[in-house]
Amino acid sequence: MYLARLPDKKKGFRYLIRQSYAHGSGYRSRDLFELGDDPARFIVYPGGNGFYIDTTVEDAIADQGISVCQADLEPVFLPFLKPHIRRVIDGFDRKERAHPSSEVCTPADAYHDFDRYRLHFLKLGHVNPRQMGCIPDRFYESLHGKSRDEIEYGFIEAEQVLNPAELALYAFQIFDLPRHFNEQYASNHPEFLDQERVDQFFVEDLCRLNRDPAFWMDDQDGHDLQPHLMRYAVMYFDNGFPLRDPFDDFLQAFMNRHRVHRPPESVTVSLEESARLFGVSTEALRKMDCRALTRRYRKLAQQHHPDKGGEQESFIRLSAAYHKLLKRKNRFGA
Repeated sequence: MYLARLPDKKKGFRYLIRQSYAHGSGYRSRDLFELGDDPARFIVYPGGNGFYIDTTVEDAIADQGISVCQADLEPVFLPFLKPHIRRVIDGFDRKERAHPSSEVCTPADAYHDFDRYRLHFLKLGHVNPRQMGCIPDRFYESLHGKSRDEIEYGFIEAEQVLNPAELALYAFQIFDLPRHFNEQYASNHPEFLDQERVDQFFVEDLCRLNRDPAFWMDDQDGHDLQPHLMRYAVMYFDNGFPLRDPFDDFLQAFMNRHRVHRPPESVTVSLEESARLFGVSTEALRKMDCRALTRRYRKLAQQHHPDKGGEQESFIRLSAAYHKLLKRKNRFGA
C-alpha cells in the first residue's frame, strides 16, 4: 500500500490509500480508502508517544476483501504524525522489519531504463549507461512488485533531496539526452551545448516516453501528457543548468587517477593450509560447524594477533581461511 496525493481545486490536495496488484505481465493500482484533505484525523494518540490508526480504515479496506493490519497502515500515515513522535520513531521502518527482502531478485534489465536512470542519479549522483551492467540486481529492489503509479509516487518523495541547482541536470541525464550529442563534455556540461537542440530532444524523448506502453504497464489514460510526466517538463524548463568550470572536473579526475592508495590483493588459502592453520585434519575441518569454527578461530586469533606478539602473516592467512570457510559453510548450511 502507498499514499497518493491528488490536486483538488477546492481543498488544494486530497489523499488516497492505494494498492498495487498484479495484472497480466505487470501491475496496476486501485483505490482502497479516501483520506480527504487531512489524513491526520485518522491517527489516534492514546498517550505518551503511542499512536494507532483508526480502525475504521482497516474495516473499510477489509470490506473490499483485502486484509490489512496496523503495521501495513503505519508507513502510509508517518508523514502526518505529530513531529515529536515522528522524531522518536525516525531511523527505523517497522514495515521493512516485518517483511524482509526476498532472496530472489528481478533481473535489472526487466525494469524500464527511465526508472533505472532515475535510481542511478538519486543514489549515485550521476548517470553512466555504460556502467549499468556492473550494478547488482538488488540495487533496483525498490521497484519490484509495484504499479507505475506507486513507482512514481516513490520517485516524487525521493526527488525531494534534489536542490534547485540539480533539477535541470537531473532531467537532462535521466532522459539520457547526452546520447544525442558527440561532444565529450555533453554528459556533465549540457550548459555548453546548443540549447535549442537540447530542448528539442527533451520534448521528443518526453513525448516518446508518454506513448511507451512498456513504461506505463498498460495503465495509460488518454493521449495527453501524463500527470506524472508533467513534473519533469516543469523541472527542465523552469530551471537552468548550473554553470561550472570544466577545469575543476578535469582536476578532480586527475587527482582520482593518481591516488597513492591501492586496495590490498585478496589472500588465497587452500583447504590443506586452512586445516594446518586451524591445527586439525582436513576431514575434521569439513565436519566442523559454524559455531565450532568461530570458537576455534577466536582462540587462535588471540595467539597470532600482532598486538599479542603473534606473526602478522600468519594472522592474515588465518583470518582469510576463516572467512572463506565460514562463507562456504553458511552457503551450504553446514
